[in-house]
Amino acid sequence: MAVKTSTFSGWHLSGKDADAFLSKIQDKTPNPRAITTLQEGKKLLNEFDKTGAVILRPQKDKIRRGA
Repeated sequence: MAVKTSTFSGWHLSGKDADAFLSKIQDKTPNPRAITTLQEGKKLLNEFDKTGAVILRPQKDKIRRGA
């Protein structure tokens, strides 16, 4: 494995890491968490379009601590 970076945040992967990265970005299966986030975002957008404002409230059961 080789990961090379530059001052301008460029990077190069080689070997198994490069193969794994290419496999991951070519996978067309949507991430379930991304789908859920998109649906929630659409609800907020609709609320904003109707009222001109959105109130965000943290959900205590979804707060990650120490991440």
